[in-house]
Amino acid sequence: MKKIYVLIGIACLLSFSCKEKKQTLGDRKEDTVKLEERYATEETLDTIIPHAGIKFKESRRADPQHPPVVIGLQTEAEKKELDLSRYYTKAEYIKLKHPLAEKGIGFLGNARFEYSYEGGGMSSGRGFNSSVFLSGDKIVAGDSFFGYHCYDRQGNYSYTIVAKRDLPRYDRNNNRVFITWNAATDQIYSFSMLEDNCLTVKLMDGQALFHFHNIALRKNYLTRPASFGLPMLLSPDTYVGFMYNAYIPHRYSMMHSFDIKGDTLCRFMNYNSLPTSDKGMGTNPETSDFYYYNDRLTMRQAYNDTIYRVSVNRLTPAFIFNTGSKKPDVQTALRGNKEGKIFINTILETDDFLFTIHTENYDSPNNRKNGSVKFFYSYYDKKSQKRYSIPSAVFPEVFTLKNSVPGAIPVLAENMRVYQDKLYVSYTKIRLKEMIDSPGFASYPAAQQEKLKELYDDLADSELLIMILQ
Repeated sequence: MKKIYVLIGIACLLSFSCKEKKQTLGDRKEDTVKLEERYATEETLDTIIPHAGIKFKESRRADPQHPPVVIGLQTEAEKKELDLSRYYTKAEYIKLKHPLAEKGIGFLGNARFEYSYEGGGMSSGRGFNSSVFLSGDKIVAGDSFFGYHCYDRQGNYSYTIVAKRDLPRYDRNNNRVFITWNAATDQIYSFSMLEDNCLTVKLMDGQALFHFHNIALRKNYLTRPASFGLPMLLSPDTYVGFMYNAYIPHRYSMMHSFDIKGDTLCRFMNYNSLPTSDKGMGTNPETSDFYYYNDRLTMRQAYNDTIYRVSVNRLTPAFIFNTGSKKPDVQTALRGNKEGKIFINTILETDDFLFTIHTENYDSPNNRKNGSVKFFYSYYDKKSQKRYSIPSAVFPEVFTLKNSVPGAIPVLAENMRVYQDKLYVSYTKIRLKEMIDSPGFASYPAAQQEKLKELYDDLADSELLIMILQ
């Protein structure tokens, strides 16, 4: 599925200014007090007037105490199944009912979506899944089409964090969402969550707004005009705006960090190779990856070989993918011959391993049909410091990881996420049916086959099943 990033400019960025100041214990206590004061308010700003200049200079260097791990992807690794029972011992199930179930709406799994635009034109995508976030004793689940909703850890609905005024049409039988776009359409552009804090971008009546929200307090603590880029929280009162566009043929800032009021803290340059021609049909087979590891924002820029930990003014490399001669430059990725070139599809990091899905050639319906795209599933074991290959010939939508935890079912790898020491995965009724109908179902242990059928029968069309491993 292609992701669409909406860029909204609010200020001109000027020259670099002062260097980073090391934070003291007194500074941290002061920050805590300021944050408590921030939570106590429900501030709304009509305009943003950021201070001139950029506070910090970008730093992009390794941590000598934790140098980056180099992982070779260019050759096939030793084959070894990843059984999650090596790392987890208990499985817990939680069911969430969608608050719009009475309107025929439910959580989405491997859905297709179609946009129709005022004045003509259409666009579409596939493989869309509702998102799930864990935080302490709460669960947040939802998507940009039908809103994000908060539940307790028993699965009881609490309240809706952000919703749409104009609901799209959902065809459950064909698992499709239809959106009509015009100047008055309200849209949820993005949703970022770090512990109890959320950052939502919503377009309403032609204005894009940031909503900084705390789910423990059930309120927005700041609403203000949105800034440019895809926003991701660094902390309750700082965030980054990511705006990498592989088609731009010159050097520019791919990302900025900001404080909550919109002051620019740092800018991060794009050092990927640049496209050299705009001739020929364009493809864009990679998207950038963002996730939180131990509450720290982590990212990999599309077509970049490095996974970075992100802070206000520093990118610290954690992993480097070595793809050798199979690494595509950006021009090849966009308009060249991609046969034999490696593209990263999925990244998931736990305390024990780094799981990846990558392809040789790019993933598209035609390449799947003619067999020219190959999928590779592997993991880097942090303890043994070795990469292992997981043999499989299925597509990512139905690829599962072995899971011998008592009472558990196979893990749908495309949907798994991590929160602290827990790994969790979500299943809609449609996704459970896809697993039951997949060629791999016969290879599951008999007890898991029965468990899958039981869970499928017990799950309503509008519900979402979450399995938490710990």
